[in-house]
Amino acid sequence: MGRAKLLMIALDAADLGLLDQLVDEGLTPVFGQLRRQGRLGMLSSLGQWLPGSVWPSFYTSTPPSFTGFHHYLQWSPEAMALRRPDPRAMGEPFWRGLTADGGKVIALDMPFASAPRSGIELTGWATLDSLEPPHAHPAGLLAEIEARHGASPIVAEMHALQSVQAVLKLRDEQIRIAEMLADISEQILARETADLFLLTFPGLHRGGHWLWDETGLKSPPLASERAEFDRARPEVYAATDHALGRIIEAADADEVILFSLHGMGPNTSRVEILDDMLLRILSDNGAGKRPLKYLERLRRAVPPALRHAVKDSLPTAAQDKLTGFWRTGGRDWRQTPALTQVADLTGYIRLNIAGREAAGLLSEDQAGELAERITEGLGSFVDADTGEPLVSRVARIADVVPEGPYRPMLPDLLVDWSGTPAARHRAVVSERFGKVDWPTPGRHPSGRSGNHRSSGFYLACGRGLSAGDAPAGDIMDLAPTVLSRLGAAIPEQMQGTALLGGRDDD
Repeated sequence: MGRAKLLMIALDAADLGLLDQLVDEGLTPVFGQLRRQGRLGMLSSLGQWLPGSVWPSFYTSTPPSFTGFHHYLQWSPEAMALRRPDPRAMGEPFWRGLTADGGKVIALDMPFASAPRSGIELTGWATLDSLEPPHAHPAGLLAEIEARHGASPIVAEMHALQSVQAVLKLRDEQIRIAEMLADISEQILARETADLFLLTFPGLHRGGHWLWDETGLKSPPLASERAEFDRARPEVYAATDHALGRIIEAADADEVILFSLHGMGPNTSRVEILDDMLLRILSDNGAGKRPLKYLERLRRAVPPALRHAVKDSLPTAAQDKLTGFWRTGGRDWRQTPALTQVADLTGYIRLNIAGREAAGLLSEDQAGELAERITEGLGSFVDADTGEPLVSRVARIADVVPEGPYRPMLPDLLVDWSGTPAARHRAVVSERFGKVDWPTPGRHPSGRSGNHRSSGFYLACGRGLSAGDAPAGDIMDLAPTVLSRLGAAIPEQMQGTALLGGRDDD
C-alpha cells in the first residue's frame, strides 16, 4: 500500500470565510478537523495586480517579473499580436527539482504546469488553468486514466450571462471532478509511495466565479430554483471536502498542507468597458479610433451561445487567433499609442513604445506623459448614479512588480477597480469623457458573479506542528517551506523563505 510523507493540496481560490461557515454547519468536517489540529497562516501575493501570475510564482518561488506570466493570452511586442505563452519558459515547478534529485513525487493537475517528462504527474486534466492539452508521465498513465474515467472533464467557459440550468450543471460537473480526482489519487496511491503528493481541486475556483450570487444569471431564479441555486456553491465545497478526506486517508501522510494562492469575492472587474474608457481618453486627434466597429456590431448580434459553440469547435490555436483578431485586428499602429490587453480582473494597458514594440510609436518621454494622462482620465470616471469612483488606483508596473528579466513582457499600466460589485452599474460617466453604458445593468456581462481576492492562506498539520497561528507569508514562501519540511535543499534562485522551518527544528 502506498503512502506519502507530505500531502500538499490546493483548494484553488477558496473563500476562507465560507469554509469556516460550512465547518460550523457541518458541511466541511475534514477541513474543520484540520483547522482545529493545524496551524493557519495568511498569504500575500501580487495577485491584486496580476491575478493570473500566482501559480507560476508559487511553483518557481519568483515574482512575475521572473516568469513573465500573467494571462493565458499575452501581448507579443515582436508580433504585435496576442500569443499563448510557452509554459516551459516560466521555469520548472519546484517538485520537478525534487524528482531530478532522486525524490519521489506524485503531482496531479497543478495549474499552468508544463507537460511532465519525469516522475508521476498529470497535467491539464480538470483545470481550466492550462496552456496545453492533458499530458501524463509515465507513458501509459493518461491512457489508464482515460480508460477508467473517460476523456478530460474540462468544459470550456462561455463568458456571458448564464441560465440557472447552466450554472447548476456546472455545479454537478465540479462535484463529479472532485470525486474523479479522489478516485485517481486512490488508484495511484494504492501502488505508489511518494515523498511529496500534490493535487489541485479546481471546483472552488470555478464555482466561485459562476455561483457566487445571482448577478451572473440572465434573469433571477424562479422561487422554485432559488433554494437550489443558493445551495450550489456550498455543495461544491462539501464535495471537495469529502474528496479531500478520501485522499488524506489514502495517502496516510506524516504532514498535510492545504493552501489557496488567492481568494474569491464579488466580481469588481470592469474590464468589459475599459477599452471604451481608454479610447475616449485617447480620442484627441482621432488617436485610438476603434477598428472593426462594424464587424463588432455584427458579432454582438450573434447570440453568445452560438458564438461560443462555433469558437469551441475550433482548434486551440484558431481560438487564440480569433480572440486576438477581435482585440487587436485591423489596428493602424501609427495611430495606436496604447491598447488594452486580455484580462479577467485587473485592467491591463500596454503602451506602444518605440524600440520595444515592433511597430512602436512613442518615445520614453511620450510614454510617461501618456501614462499620466491615462491615469488621470481613468480616475475621472464614476458611477452615474452614486458618484463612486470606478478606479481605486492605476499603477505603473515598475511601482508594484520588482525588477526582473521578464518585466518588459508585463502590462505597463495596471487598473485596480473600486471594491464594490461591478454589476451594480447602469452607466459610468466622466465630466470630460462622457457616459459609457454598462452592458448589462444589474448583472455582470461576463457571467462571472465572483472574482478573485489577492489574499490566500495555508494550513499545515502533522508531526511537530501544534495548533494555532502560523507565520504570515507570501505565496513564494510555499515552495521553500515544503522543501524545508522534506529536508531538501532550497535552490538559490528561489526568492521565498521557509515559513515553518525543517522537521529537525520542530
